[in-house]
Amino acid sequence: MRGRTLAAGAVAGVVLLAGGGIAFAQTQGGSGSYRTATVTRGDVDESIDLTGTVTASARRDLSFGTSGVVKGVSVEAGDMVTSGVVLATLDASGLDGIVTKAEATLAKAKAQLETDQNGQSSTVAAATTGAASTSAPSSTKPTSPGSSSSGGVSPQVKAALAALTSQQSAVASAQTEATAAINTAKAALSAQAAACESFDTPPDDSGGSGTPSDDSDDEPSTSTGLSEECTAGLTAVQSAQDVVADKQGRLQAALQALTATLTKAVTALEKSGDTAATPSTGSGSSPSSTGSSPSGSSSSAGSSNDAPTTSSGSHSASSIAQDQAAIDTAEAELTEARLTAGAATLTAPFSGKVLSVSVSKGDTVATTDVVIVLVGDGETTATATVTIDQIADVERGQTASVTPSGAGPVRGTVTSIGLLPDSSTDTTTYPITIDLEEDTSAREGTTASISLVTDTVKDTLTVPSSAVSTTGRATVSVLKDGKITPTAVTVGIVGPTRTSITKGLTQGQRVVLADLDAVLPSGDSGTSGGFGGGRAGPGSAFPR
Repeated sequence: MRGRTLAAGAVAGVVLLAGGGIAFAQTQGGSGSYRTATVTRGDVDESIDLTGTVTASARRDLSFGTSGVVKGVSVEAGDMVTSGVVLATLDASGLDGIVTKAEATLAKAKAQLETDQNGQSSTVAAATTGAASTSAPSSTKPTSPGSSSSGGVSPQVKAALAALTSQQSAVASAQTEATAAINTAKAALSAQAAACESFDTPPDDSGGSGTPSDDSDDEPSTSTGLSEECTAGLTAVQSAQDVVADKQGRLQAALQALTATLTKAVTALEKSGDTAATPSTGSGSSPSSTGSSPSGSSSSAGSSNDAPTTSSGSHSASSIAQDQAAIDTAEAELTEARLTAGAATLTAPFSGKVLSVSVSKGDTVATTDVVIVLVGDGETTATATVTIDQIADVERGQTASVTPSGAGPVRGTVTSIGLLPDSSTDTTTYPITIDLEEDTSAREGTTASISLVTDTVKDTLTVPSSAVSTTGRATVSVLKDGKITPTAVTVGIVGPTRTSITKGLTQGQRVVLADLDAVLPSGDSGTSGGFGGGRAGPGSAFPR
């Protein structure tokens, strides 16, 4: 037999694989000849093999952040540019006007807040001065609100104004926090609606909450019937609404504290008969709780039927909340206006070469139009896709070996994973991007083979993967004193050449890779002699 003939001249040969530190031996025992390997300790990487494309990682298809008419283009195809240099501009005359208007609106809102705060301060100062003078000798009665006989501000007034300022700041701060919480809740609600839009919710005969629509590609949750994204969205909305309730509660408490201070001050002035210092309520009535909301602004903390107010006008507690809501809205509008105006100038995000320019002066462009393509110098990535079965094992930061066609392998790192499947393929796949750590001579668009490491175990017992039989329970054939003993093992990570063994073997044992006396497999029988393995194991006369 051919297998026995091959074994006759290979009684004690040992082969060391370059760089692997793995010893393979051919041993002739009393009952046969075997190719064996030693159980050693080492690291094992589990990986998936992919095919990808090499692209310029610094390539950027540049578009304006706003639509408009091109005012000028500063570069041509082939130009080398540095980071931050202006590449093209839009006519921003209308955008500059929007910024100016937003700045004026913000200044007006801040001035209104200052006016209302000062009005409340005058009321409290007058009331505090009147209360102090009532218990003091007539000769020491101040001649003006808040002043003492010596011409300075009395300690009582200072303390009252300090307390008022703190309460005013508390209302303004609580209003801002409530506004931000509501905006966050609105964003969460929009995201949840988008995640759940593929699920209808009509009641069924059993009173259920609905089932996924026929065109839904989302995987439903076994407990709710909704996709994981939809369920997560609902949870996020509930959490955001809880924050809103907490912030509005704090705003309510701040309004009540300020209302109490202002009400006390106005009541004191009315009792003293100081009509000149008593603020107008706008209706001739004394301050009362009217149930008005902190603000009617769309960006304010919303309506609250319990929000108290001392009166209408600048002397109500809610006026501070309304003024702050107006400031928050104006600041947001100014920020957006400045960003929009800035988006009319297109600058280079990094240094590189202009690959193409597709617009000229006078052209009308939209935000979706690519106007300039810029490529960085020497930086490259590899892009690939993974299947729906593989995506769960892929994470950012994993390492990969990328080998472009006609070039050597380059180490890379996964930097992005697509959240949505690639719609250009018939099967469900997800795009990933791998940043390469070194330059490569491969041209852009070159096909590359990728070995992506998805898991690693350090300093573990390992055997060649071909030594493990996975027919039924995982086993390894251990050779000792010329006798072979099938041994059950627990397999850990399976690498391309080595497999980790977590239980069943000890370091230094010899495992059989192949029976050199076994009958070679024939092309028409599909059978082979030997031990009968699963993963190209000892059943093969020649291990891979």
